[in-house]
Amino acid sequence: MKLFKLIILLVCTTQISACAVAVFAGAAGTTAVVASDRRDVDTQVADHELEKTIQNQINHDPSIAKHANVTVVSYKRNILLVGQAPTDYIRDKVVKMALNNPDLVDLYNEIRIADKSSTAQKTQDTWLTTKLKARMVADKELDGHQVKITTENGEVFLMGMLTEREKKIAVTIARNMEGVDRVIEIFEPFQKVNEE
Repeated sequence: MKLFKLIILLVCTTQISACAVAVFAGAAGTTAVVASDRRDVDTQVADHELEKTIQNQINHDPSIAKHANVTVVSYKRNILLVGQAPTDYIRDKVVKMALNNPDLVDLYNEIRIADKSSTAQKTQDTWLTTKLKARMVADKELDGHQVKITTENGEVFLMGMLTEREKKIAVTIARNMEGVDRVIEIFEPFQKVNEE
């Protein structure tokens, strides 16, 4: 009986240690991402909350959720709406919903009047975003972690805080990537400390 209790104790201790390491590693990874972002922490939190709030409002409105496909992206409290809506009425309803948020700074409405994207198209868009992100992160002259990339139906939307040079590099990478039909840039200016 004592041996059984000892084994249980050892197993529990091992599991708790593994969990603690996993939680710590996750927290450390998150901290690294937050610290490298050019937005201050309050702005990052505000952006996350804005996205979540507006996306939830859209998803919980049956007249929108059933017929439209809309994604909400926020950067420095500038909201980008992308996706498809079957009518002007539904698209305008989504826009009004977003505009009613008091934390909003500006709104970029890129919702197309069209049928919802197919699963195959969504998969292709996700793959395109992944390739673009990898290419931008690998570029030595661009801090690719500062670029928020959203792809919808082959259209690539770029957001972030970049220098003029970084902006040109990011747009060039996106425009030259196979599968990209159009590039829409929504950048905030950024001045590096060592630049004059």
